[in-house]
Amino acid sequence: MALLVLFVSLALPGCGRQEPEILLEEEQRADAEKVTGVPESEITPEITKPPKDIFVDVCGAVVKPGVYRMPFDSRVFQAVEAAGGFLPEAAGSYVNQALPLNDGQQIYVPTKEEAEKNGEALADDAFAGAETGENSQPEESGKVNLNTADAAALQTLSGIGESKAQAILAYREEHGGFSSIEELMDVPGIKENTFIKIKDKIAVE
Repeated sequence: MALLVLFVSLALPGCGRQEPEILLEEEQRADAEKVTGVPESEITPEITKPPKDIFVDVCGAVVKPGVYRMPFDSRVFQAVEAAGGFLPEAAGSYVNQALPLNDGQQIYVPTKEEAEKNGEALADDAFAGAETGENSQPEESGKVNLNTADAAALQTLSGIGESKAQAILAYREEHGGFSSIEELMDVPGIKENTFIKIKDKIAVE
């Protein structure tokens, strides 16, 4: 009996020393949950990735033509600003400055003289169609280089809208350019009838 009493008296002080430590840990966890509103076990560190930059080629009637590094969500007008802005002879209204930029895109800013020539060519084509009784859309004179033209230049071609222009740019970037004008028909969304309409207006040199 004496041994049992001695055992109990030795065990009780030990339990008494551990209890404050356990209560302290529980209070710390409770305080953390009050501050964040989320149980400590559910708190995970946030992982954010830095935005990806892109490179675009700005050429034509701008102050400083060249390749510029831009944030991935930039627009054409921001690339033009990076290149120092338009020259006095630039036809700024000819460029859709609200378009989003794509990696590897080329932005060509024509001069007023170039834009005027394009406008005259459109008028001549429309007049010729009226004389012959043809009910067709006028096409641009001159040739658009599939390997260097930007989205705005590509959209001057008959049947090429914004989505098809972007598809051409994506194909060009993926395949390293076009080796022939016939390769344009490999671009998703561009069929033979579209190619036939514009084959005399495009080049790959």
